[in-house]
Amino acid sequence: MKQDVLYQILTTAEDCQTVSDIAKKLFLSQPYVSQVLSKAEKKYKVTLIERRTLPIELTEAGRTLCDGLERLHSDQMKIEQDLRRFTEEEQSYIKIGFSPVWIPGRDNHIIPQLQEKFSNTRFELIKTFSINSAKRLVDNRMVDIYWGPLLRGENLKNYFFYQPKVYLIIPKTSKLYQMGKKEVPFDYQMLVDLSEEKMVSLSDDSGFQRTIDHLLEDQNLPNNKLIKVNDYEAAVQLAAGGLGWTMTMEYLLPSISDRDEYNFAELPSSLIQSDNGLTLHTESSAKTREVAREMADKIQDMLKKQGKIQ
Repeated sequence: MKQDVLYQILTTAEDCQTVSDIAKKLFLSQPYVSQVLSKAEKKYKVTLIERRTLPIELTEAGRTLCDGLERLHSDQMKIEQDLRRFTEEEQSYIKIGFSPVWIPGRDNHIIPQLQEKFSNTRFELIKTFSINSAKRLVDNRMVDIYWGPLLRGENLKNYFFYQPKVYLIIPKTSKLYQMGKKEVPFDYQMLVDLSEEKMVSLSDDSGFQRTIDHLLEDQNLPNNKLIKVNDYEAAVQLAAGGLGWTMTMEYLLPSISDRDEYNFAELPSSLIQSDNGLTLHTESSAKTREVAREMADKIQDMLKKQGKIQ
């Protein structure tokens, strides 16, 4: 049983309704997650997760083990960082976490370019969904560089790229729907009126959804969540299909079916911010910092070619 897998399961459980939710967020099978938990509970002779409640929750023993594994992993990563300067370059390994919907241009060649530049360095790509899990991975040095929404913290360094455009998706079932149009101009009253209708939401551990929730709260508007989805594409597709309105980023518009009847309206950047960039730990190795700088340069070059930045 790998302790890092158990640690990820326990930390992810805090934001999940069921064990199946944990498996989906970690891109693991549900039987495997249950097996890891069962083996750990037999080993330590305690119950780690209370499964009879909905949502599931960590027991006191589960929280104690989670805290202990976090300290253990942090110490282990510190030792590895300290020893890394004695290691041959060809043995180095850089882990890059990423949120796929935050990466413009699915056909970009950033990783192949990095591999060519650092031919003796191996790369591991780790896909994440929630900003909570991404931050834990960087904080605990389980990921060296994270590409997606900027993570904040006193021990974190950021490379800011730009703010992706954010859109309202207005389905045909909405009273605000304008027939025969796709893009419609935004006005504040539109947001006020939509807030009274049912909304398709991302799950609570999504950093982008928290940004949306804060926007509505700051404007003293209601938040009528009809359904929560832990998948960006599924959320925008359900909304465009008529289940309710939602907010999404520019990358997701192409995933909507041409058969759906809906409007989209671009929100002003002054109303909602969604910073895109790289995040790494301030105590990262010299190799990680070098790769991050090169990666930032390559991404900025790509964004300039796409016309997203000057």
